Amino acid sequence: MFGLDAGKLTGADESHFGVTIAGLSDALFQVQSFQADLDALCDDCIFDIQVLSEELVEPDVLIGKDISLIIAWSTEDLTVTGLLTNYICHGQSHQGFVYTLTLQSGLAKLKQHRSNRIFTDMTPGQIIQSVLQKCDFPSAQLDLQVSGPTLDMVVQYDESDYDFITRLMRRYGYVYGWRETDYGIAKLAICESSDKFARPLKEITLPFVSPSGQVRTCESVFAFSKKATMLSEQVRYYDSHYERGAQIQGSSRNNTDISGFGESAHFGDNLASDGDGNDLAEVHQRSLDCQRETLIADTDCRALRPGVCLTVTDHPSYSGEYLVTHVSHQGCQAGSVAYGSKVTGLTYKNQAVLLPIAQDYCAQPRPKRRVFATFNATIEQEVDETGQYQVKLPFNQDGEGQQSRPTRLTQTYGGQGHGMHFPLTQGTEVLVCGENGDLDRPVILGALYNAQAPSPVSSNNPYENKIVTRAGNTLVMSDKEGERKIKVATASDDNSLLLDATDGQEKVMLQSSRGEMRLQAQEDLTMQAGGNLNVTASDELTVKAADRIAIQSTDAELELHGARGIRLTADLNFKIQATDGDIDLEATQALSMEAAQEINVHSQEGNIEMSANAGEITLSSGNNLTLSTQGQGSIQLVQGRGSIEIDGAGNITINGTNLTLSARNISISGNALANN
Repeated sequence: MFGLDAGKLTGADESHFGVTIAGLSDALFQVQSFQADLDALCDDCIFDIQVLSEELVEPDVLIGKDISLIIAWSTEDLTVTGLLTNYICHGQSHQGFVYTLTLQSGLAKLKQHRSNRIFTDMTPGQIIQSVLQKCDFPSAQLDLQVSGPTLDMVVQYDESDYDFITRLMRRYGYVYGWRETDYGIAKLAICESSDKFARPLKEITLPFVSPSGQVRTCESVFAFSKKATMLSEQVRYYDSHYERGAQIQGSSRNNTDISGFGESAHFGDNLASDGDGNDLAEVHQRSLDCQRETLIADTDCRALRPGVCLTVTDHPSYSGEYLVTHVSHQGCQAGSVAYGSKVTGLTYKNQAVLLPIAQDYCAQPRPKRRVFATFNATIEQEVDETGQYQVKLPFNQDGEGQQSRPTRLTQTYGGQGHGMHFPLTQGTEVLVCGENGDLDRPVILGALYNAQAPSPVSSNNPYENKIVTRAGNTLVMSDKEGERKIKVATASDDNSLLLDATDGQEKVMLQSSRGEMRLQAQEDLTMQAGGNLNVTASDELTVKAADRIAIQSTDAELELHGARGIRLTADLNFKIQATDGDIDLEATQALSMEAAQEINVHSQEGNIEMSANAGEITLSSGNNLTLSTQGQGSIQLVQGRGSIEIDGAGNITINGTNLTLSARNISISGNALANN
């Protein structure tokens, strides 16, 4: 930064102001006067210039052209460069045609661009540069010197490019404005502080000269006004963030001697962390502190522009260094501009808003833009590791990065450790809104049907409540009168469960037309039927238990039937028992009983009867054959009129029509031999 003393006043016989318009002769227009109420840091500038011309100039050769207001100052000319944005022809006077031409800064172009864009994973500086490039803003006129965090997602929706980058620059406390170069080009400078913005500019020194009616020889400050305003004492930003599971907040307090009152609280500004909240609160607080107390200087210094450092001398109270933040201009070379009765003959005057140089200037952030609306979109990337999606919003014209940040899907049921989720496939049309109205934080409200993805329920089946997965699995709950049912099935009905409440045909059917079916329980499994229970297998039917198997018929017979045979086997014992009745073993052909060791046939109280109606009974043994009774009973062999009896006393009686004893040797012995 380098300094210049107050400029000498331009002579009355000299030209004070001029105007040049690209592509037109410099002599086409003569400046009569100009006025600017808006010329400020972090804002546009608007100069209304009244000119004369001998020619009738149509607006089509003027609108949109580069224009420079030339202001004679000391030994050099100063310029205010911008775009010609407005034209008024007031008609013709005796001097010529009278026009009012409006000069605005180069940012005026951005006000005419209304865009819809999405930027992801970019810093604020990168987004600002991208927007300016898309507006064909000359890169040679941009001096971008800022840094900032990488932002997940920033949405520009139904917003002019000017409003969008203004909102972005002010959120991060950037100081921006125009620096006029010596070669007639204005550069848009965007800096992180007012100090950095002011460094390359010429520093102006002005004496304070109280109005006295005496002839002045140099530019000076005529008067000072002090302005103070009561504003919020504290600023607080707070937000909730689903990924962090806690409230994020940041705050900042008044740093000036002017008392404030109350708290300015702001919710839902898309804070990434407590540090982000503190930064935003500090930016907002600095903007308020800049407004609490300001000086307003009335001067005739033509070199004062926003961002310039001004040193005031010769004032008993206000001598010192200041930053010029706002300037209103008024110039006239056709006559003079008035300033009381003691300052006369002025061709130019201004009023400048000043801040002490030690105080960093910051423009007030614009409120978070809320859009309470819904938008149709499509799924760009399917569900990720966090259960979120990327969506493609239809209004995105020429944004940069991914189509969106990871986006949550609303569900009808959820919570810690529980919930539901039906994944959406790429290309699915969905309805999206912004969380708390913030489009930078999109939320998927649900899926929409269209011609390419028709609804599974229509006027053809209005009684069905239906879920169909992408693989064709279905859940149908039918409310059709008289045919109410619930059916769960895999694709092509390969496996299904039917709960059928059709009138008169109620049933439950679990079916697998392909593959296995397993019923498994950690503890008990009960199968019960009020009527018959039928278990059928096309191949084998296996019933297996680690402990025992009990098959019981409580009221009737138990029937086991095998088309080719029945085999009952046991690794150890095998028991067939009738607790109250008989056991009948019956075979149409042979009945075989076989044991690797013993076979016992035992009757506890009754008889044991063996009979062969038309055949023989054969008892054979590889060793001994023993027939014995317990107690007083006897053993009898009877055939026709012949019999052999061994009674309990050991007597043997043989009766028969004839008795034949035949052997190689016969021995008869006893104590007595009777012959009757």
